[in-house]
Amino acid sequence: MVNDLPNMTITLLDGSALNIKGLKGKTVLIFFQPDCDHCQREAAEIRKNLEAFRNSTLYFITSHPRSEIEKFGNNFGLMGHSNVFFAWTSTENVLNSFGPISAPSIYLYSSDHKLIKAFNGEVKIELVLNYI
Repeated sequence: MVNDLPNMTITLLDGSALNIKGLKGKTVLIFFQPDCDHCQREAAEIRKNLEAFRNSTLYFITSHPRSEIEKFGNNFGLMGHSNVFFAWTSTENVLNSFGPISAPSIYLYSSDHKLIKAFNGEVKIELVLNYI
């Protein structure tokens, strides 16, 4: 398990590359697949509870094409929020940084880049909020 933010590059929807090791503040990494029912349920619950995440920055990360990422973000009302970002990375990057993980997986990091809690597989968002 990754105890600190890993040295992994993601590509945001605007095409800019970002190394997550350098992220600032409380960070939530959400690994998802747009066509995954579990991921869709979690996204809907995150949207309903977005105010509770106001002091964190959420990064939804997948290896799917940009068009699918945008459709997912729009379908679940998560696009356009100042603390929510969608990004692409290769499956290889995820495996090298996190090992084999299921979709969805949520990793919560403190502002000093330390892992607070990891959830692999679908989880009730109320449980996640206990660690925010």
